[in-house]
Amino acid sequence: MRVGLVTDSTAQLSADEESALREVTGDLFAVVPLAVLVSGVAFADGELEPAHLRQKMNDGAEVSTSMATPAQFSNAYSTLFDHGAEAIITVTMSGELSGTRDSAVAAARNEESLVNVVDSRTTSAGLAGALAIAGAGIGQGHDVGSVAGTVADWCAAETRTAFAPETLEHLRRGGRIGAASSIMGRALQIVPVLGLSAGAVAPLARVRTRAKALDRMVALAGEAAADIASDEQQAYVEIQHADGQPNHPDVITLRDKLEGIGLETTFRTLSAIITAHVGSGTIGITVQTRP
Repeated sequence: MRVGLVTDSTAQLSADEESALREVTGDLFAVVPLAVLVSGVAFADGELEPAHLRQKMNDGAEVSTSMATPAQFSNAYSTLFDHGAEAIITVTMSGELSGTRDSAVAAARNEESLVNVVDSRTTSAGLAGALAIAGAGIGQGHDVGSVAGTVADWCAAETRTAFAPETLEHLRRGGRIGAASSIMGRALQIVPVLGLSAGAVAPLARVRTRAKALDRMVALAGEAAADIASDEQQAYVEIQHADGQPNHPDVITLRDKLEGIGLETTFRTLSAIITAHVGSGTIGITVQTRP
């Protein structure tokens, strides 16, 4: 059976990652973009340079996002079916963070052929990792149900995310934390370390300085790696930064500390969609295994 693979743009796949997924699926791969709105002007995810988005946000421009629509997913499904797909696996960002997953499901209901939608309960590097798992399963010829189940299990057990925003204001505006928490954080000069729990933003630690936040993230990475690694599966850490700067001092500090405890690291720029909600300057880590 020829199986197609669909995802959304918050994975921020590199050219090499996208090429690998196209190869393993026989070019039956599609990315559905979300949109970021800056002062009312819509840009497809990936169109805005991180530095430009940061400047706009720092200048006080109104920045919001728009989820991927059912029509976009329907178009992606139709294109893959027209090119020979007999079934499709769709892996989306967390349904707790966006209605994009619901759009994918709504579009799937209108298809006569099989479309299996997996809520990754994560985004960015975690979503990219889930796609690598899906691609490996498709490449090995496993059936759709088996691949989708493996992806869901991996997302639940073998990926962990933590991040530290420069401010809680953008999360407050988006309704992902309460106003009281935001006010308290500013008043006490608290630097939060947040994560994803069942796909939703959840507090992991509260410290007083950025340096301590980075130290806490390193400790969390070590704990997560010990939890998910095995004799067969090594854990690695993907560092993510909203401003797309692999040589940012925070990124360098975090990388050096992580590698100092024996963890391999890679780097990924956060999607503009994620940056719009967590704010420029946000740094994050995702600890996960590889297929």
